[in-house]
Amino acid sequence: MAKDGSLSVCVAKCKSFDVAASVVSRNDTDESVLTSRIATVIATAHAQWSALAERRRLRAFGFRPAVEPGVLKREWRGAQIRISVTDVSASGATGSLHYQAADRLLAVDGKPFSPAEHREIADTVLDLIREYERWVEAREGREERIQRARNISRDRRQVNALAETRRLQRVLQQLAPAHGRR
Repeated sequence: MAKDGSLSVCVAKCKSFDVAASVVSRNDTDESVLTSRIATVIATAHAQWSALAERRRLRAFGFRPAVEPGVLKREWRGAQIRISVTDVSASGATGSLHYQAADRLLAVDGKPFSPAEHREIADTVLDLIREYERWVEAREGREERIQRARNISRDRRQVNALAETRRLQRVLQQLAPAHGRR
């Protein structure tokens, strides 16, 4: 922790895996920036999960086909997660988060996503993404996990899902009321 009270969270560069370092202030209340970062992580995961080879990995991770064609589902930490070619949704006790890939829209119960109000459901989805990435890395190795990200994006600054989910979960924890922290 720096003397000025800010929490520095650096995302390291992996071998030819370029991710910019980030600094998050403890007093960072800019919900639009946080919402954008959460949407970017979910968008990246969705783009990856839509690939045929990745859907096989998702099945091995515990996702099962839903009644609707092309939809995989799984229960995760009390929430029902559903992944299709067009969206990702998570329904839990605190609401239903929905990411629409076509317009990169992130909403909870049909209303715009707010990190402060919808922290728990967002944390559940980020936790699923993080644990899935850890599982892939343990199963196939770090280089394979990183290579998967290269295959879905031509952007030099790809999202390192493990690092980004950890960082975003820390920020979400800062938004939690003192009595509600886990």
